[in-house]
Amino acid sequence: MKPVVFLTSGTRGDILPYLAVAEGLRRAGAAVRVAAPLEFKGLVEKRRLPFAPLEGNPSELMTRRGGQSALTYDGSWLRSIKASFEYLKAARPLYQRMLSSAVRSCQGAAAVVAGLPTTWGSHLAEALGVPCIWAFLQPFSRTGAFSSALLPARLRMGAGLNRVSHLLVEQAVWQAWRGQINRWRRQELGLPPAPLASPFGQLYHPSTTVLYGFSSQIVPAPADWPAWHRITGYWFPEEEDWQPPTNLERFVAAHPQPIYIGFGSPGTRQPQQTLRIVLQALAKAGLRAVLGIPEEAFANLPLPPGIYPLASAPHTWLFPRMRALVHHGGAGTTAAGLRAGVPALITPLAIDQFFWGERLAALGASPQPLPQRSLSADRLAQALEQVAFNTEMKRVSNLLGKAIRAEQGVAEAVARITAAL
Repeated sequence: MKPVVFLTSGTRGDILPYLAVAEGLRRAGAAVRVAAPLEFKGLVEKRRLPFAPLEGNPSELMTRRGGQSALTYDGSWLRSIKASFEYLKAARPLYQRMLSSAVRSCQGAAAVVAGLPTTWGSHLAEALGVPCIWAFLQPFSRTGAFSSALLPARLRMGAGLNRVSHLLVEQAVWQAWRGQINRWRRQELGLPPAPLASPFGQLYHPSTTVLYGFSSQIVPAPADWPAWHRITGYWFPEEEDWQPPTNLERFVAAHPQPIYIGFGSPGTRQPQQTLRIVLQALAKAGLRAVLGIPEEAFANLPLPPGIYPLASAPHTWLFPRMRALVHHGGAGTTAAGLRAGVPALITPLAIDQFFWGERLAALGASPQPLPQRSLSADRLAQALEQVAFNTEMKRVSNLLGKAIRAEQGVAEAVARITAAL
């Protein structure tokens, strides 16, 4: 039986939802294979999924010191532009290695599943003569209902300009890598170069399968989306068998109930300065906290009582035990917080994080987002008081959590993929 190949790249949070769908397909009797960067080999094989390596992971460059300023606006246009150019220059050879290894990883595929970090998978599917199933964790389809979710700021525009923003983002995604992809098409795929215009027009052909791994409770499908662009619900993997350290278990069980603060894989541009701001804000708000902040930030900085520095813990265990959450707003972390039914303050840094922060605030499950570029002790303390003590936010979050836990996102995605084969 030929496998459905999942092309994945990015961070752990980017990859886990696709592993959930791959597990669901396997349970349904389909053959699967997960192509992922080498550092995720253990994560894939732990779930007993066949693994194929992708060499190079350009997203790694954005998690290194200074990389957080790439492809966003961090408060200094000059710094952000410089970081973006440096990122693209360093990423191109990694990107080429990734494309070359993907050819080997997809041999014999029945279909290719591609997401936002692997949109190049459509070219590989074309060369293999198999379907490309688009599977996104954030809105990507053109709409007049809101501006592109990938903009590093939320812009309030009319329907016409909203649609233009989607077209511009498509072009930015395509043009950044068009040279590498066209070289790959000619030299390794045996295909002619793709045209100058964005290839994403194929998403709007009725024979294409386009799936969205989030909840319509959070983002209802816009009226102008094609009928075959389907929101399935979140793709949550099966829970890990994890035993917390005794100290963490005791800290979490003590009163008053703590909050969680973390900034995900990308981290922050200035970890120690950010930690000082966080500690000052916690003191002002009178809150205990579990801090998921890189260890380097804690160097030579004594922590006051009521703070627990956390290296890692599954969100499925940790988040339901928190009074509130503070995080960067990555798609995976946002989904985990919503499922837990816990209010969250979003501190976005880049890409779709601003969009998720806007959505949670609009639903009443969060204060207004507080971008990391605007972080200060006073602003953060004020927002912490809102998210930790606002009973209405807690009520709304609890209701959303119940609704999301009742959804069957993986089963819906599996049914759609099976129908496309």
